[in-house]
Amino acid sequence: MTQTDASRPNAGVAAPNLGDPAVTIDLARSEQDARAAVDVLAQVWSRADGGEPLPPELAWAFAHSGNYVALARRDGHAVGAAIGFRGDDGHAPLLHSHIMGVLPGWQGHGVGYRLKQHQRSWAMAHNLDRVTWTFDPLVARNCYFNVVKLGASLTHYYVDFYGPMDDGINTGDETDRCLVTWRTTSSRATAAAAGVFTTADLRAARAGGAVETLRRDAAGGPEVQVGAADVRLVQVPVDVVELRRRDPALAREWRLALREVLVAAFADGLEVIGVDHDGWYVVGRPPA
Repeated sequence: MTQTDASRPNAGVAAPNLGDPAVTIDLARSEQDARAAVDVLAQVWSRADGGEPLPPELAWAFAHSGNYVALARRDGHAVGAAIGFRGDDGHAPLLHSHIMGVLPGWQGHGVGYRLKQHQRSWAMAHNLDRVTWTFDPLVARNCYFNVVKLGASLTHYYVDFYGPMDDGINTGDETDRCLVTWRTTSSRATAAAAGVFTTADLRAARAGGAVETLRRDAAGGPEVQVGAADVRLVQVPVDVVELRRRDPALAREWRLALREVLVAAFADGLEVIGVDHDGWYVVGRPPA
């Protein structure tokens, strides 16, 4: 699938939301900076035991050894953070973005977007043409951010990747994850960095022979349909985090259904390359 047959630039989007211009983003330069980054992440990814998502001394070791630890600040106070490290998946070196978070009061203000663009610039400056990270593919808003706002693709599915997590977000659910691959110099990533965001055009995809392999039924549950086309459409819940709280059994049904269709799609060499506003994913051949 190409941009012209199943996705289109969002009409009326001229420039990225850079949010409050008083928010600055800088690399961690000290042990205190690393601790401030971990403190932000602990507030976003809270755990029942009050523990931190990673030791502050490890974050400082990452920064000190030339890896990526960054802070977003407003008036000297940390409001967001991102931590990543260099890796190699057997194809080429890359930057793996391990964790990122923005304090609740600052979410929706462009801080996350700016952190990721800072991360992209850092990777390119260090001759790394890919940034990877994992996320829960049932969370539609995060998929939209990754694929549309950043111009990345979902390239692999991992079943229960982290094992049990008790962070208040994943509690009680298996930690299935998709690998996000951000090809930093791709046309989609470059356009997204300039504020040109591309959403999926489902009408064009269906007209081109796309088949629906997962959709919401009338009761809000998952309905899996067999399909082996080169372009497949997959629908997910609008808000799976709320669904987990309200109906854990139904959330579990969605977990297993999405696992079934995406594992099969990735095994066929496909990627998630498009997302629309209503929780539909377009799965197709990787961009050239």
